[in-house]
Amino acid sequence: MQTLKDALRKRCKGYIDSRYPNWNLDAALRYLPIAEHLNRSDMNQVLDVGSGGAGLSLYWGRKTIALDLSITAPLAASLTVPVIASATALPFRDRSIEVIVSADVLEHLPRSDRTRMLSEMIRVSSSQVILAAPCGRRAHMAEVDVERIYREKKGAPHPWLREHLAHGLPDEAEVQESLRSLARQDCRMARIQVQKNTNLRLWHWVFRCYSGGGPRTSHFIRYYLLALIPLFRHLNWGETYRKIFFVRLQPLP
Repeated sequence: MQTLKDALRKRCKGYIDSRYPNWNLDAALRYLPIAEHLNRSDMNQVLDVGSGGAGLSLYWGRKTIALDLSITAPLAASLTVPVIASATALPFRDRSIEVIVSADVLEHLPRSDRTRMLSEMIRVSSSQVILAAPCGRRAHMAEVDVERIYREKKGAPHPWLREHLAHGLPDEAEVQESLRSLARQDCRMARIQVQKNTNLRLWHWVFRCYSGGGPRTSHFIRYYLLALIPLFRHLNWGETYRKIFFVRLQPLP
């Protein structure tokens, strides 16, 4: 006989699966502000660099060009135009796409490749570049702790934090200077607004849970914490895990 607890759990699961299909809490926190910006700017032509299986399209709900080194079984296949290519060599003409987006990709590249990626994004964009990345020493220390917990639990390196730790996180000031310098080389001016994203304590707690827990913890995050996304998405006060750089490209005066 179904208990009240089981019935409530089933209703919660059904609501989350219908309201947030295939969503991931951390990905939602980084993509939703970008989606809101695109809607306010009335932008239609968007390239998502380093999209994985869905990327921005899953959270924006509109068609995007999804570019990655490999894309298998996209989660939002009807909303993506998949392109297999490298972020450091975008297969598009100069200034051919309105907006170039890349969320949490820069930190996976060696420092020698980061400038090439930013340069390519500026070259291809006709209007805007939007870049999201974890930044700073405190974010790095949080990642070190999460990676330690994961190693102790799983007996292996964390599948993507190991690249962050190997290459180091970007520095906010250096990213801004690189964007301005590369824009000048492209005969344009970069007007940059930086938005803080995801309170660092929230990120740290969620990923400690992910790394130290098992299937029940993952289920809890998926079906209970994700239900709080309308609240969590506004928790950008204090020290944050990542920064989002909104860059408008304009002709030099």
